[in-house]
Amino acid sequence: MTGFLTRLGARLDTRAGAANMARFRTGWPAAATRHVKFHRTAKVQYRYLEAGAGPTIVFTADPPMTIEVYGDLVEAFSTQFRVIIVELPAMGFSATTSDYGFAFRETNDDLAAFLRAVAGEGSILAFSCVASLGALDIATRMPELASHLALLQAGGTEAFARWKAGRDPKGILARPIIGQMVMARMAPKRMPQWYELSVGRKERIAHFCACAERSFEHGAMWSLASAYQIYMGQQDELPRPLQPILSIWGSADRSHPAGNAHSLARLYADVRTVTFDDLGHTPELEAPDRVLAAIRDFLEPS
Repeated sequence: MTGFLTRLGARLDTRAGAANMARFRTGWPAAATRHVKFHRTAKVQYRYLEAGAGPTIVFTADPPMTIEVYGDLVEAFSTQFRVIIVELPAMGFSATTSDYGFAFRETNDDLAAFLRAVAGEGSILAFSCVASLGALDIATRMPELASHLALLQAGGTEAFARWKAGRDPKGILARPIIGQMVMARMAPKRMPQWYELSVGRKERIAHFCACAERSFEHGAMWSLASAYQIYMGQQDELPRPLQPILSIWGSADRSHPAGNAHSLARLYADVRTVTFDDLGHTPELEAPDRVLAAIRDFLEPS
């Protein structure tokens, strides 16, 4: 019964997928920001932004963030990189088919199909938060897709289990159907509190909230309950990929346990670390120039 309820709950987050795909391609999400494109895989119509020239670096928009809040990052990075920012499945305006189930390998395989078709081989994967698990998995199983991993607020599966427990202490979002219904009702209300908890540069919160509010008004998704219940069911720690790994951490992020900071460096050998004491959960948005400098230093041969 639990499996059935979990699948049913996930369907609440993927219903009307075909209609959403058409609406997003022709409506506000297609015109709100320059350089926005869409790419359809087997299960997802990804909304992404592409700008600049040079080595390809791929950022994952960390919900409730959508592409609209990445303008400063694009301006900083696109002078030296071909920048791709992609909204994850059933997050933002990346609509999915109704049979998409949020499973760990299912999601990573579909995201890898996007990377192969759009980013190409040998990209730098700058994935954030829980999506960093996807970067580790993709880089291990499909190493041709990634040359380097520059991961933000990243950790292993145990670290994210602690993070999940802290963010949902009563287990409400972890309950099938109920979690999806609560998240759908509370997402816009939860957003300001999330930013207050996670952002280091408090003067940026108003801008982040305004962008997210506008995106929610036009149908942006934040399928956190389904991600908690299914994608984050991964139990075993992932093997270390062969690619060089950089862990970027914003210490002013109060959404993560302090002990999670640079947990990748304790889990794997030869992980380089950069800490920004005054930045929070999205250091790449709070101070893109500083994150750019850290990544450039990481990429330079020693």
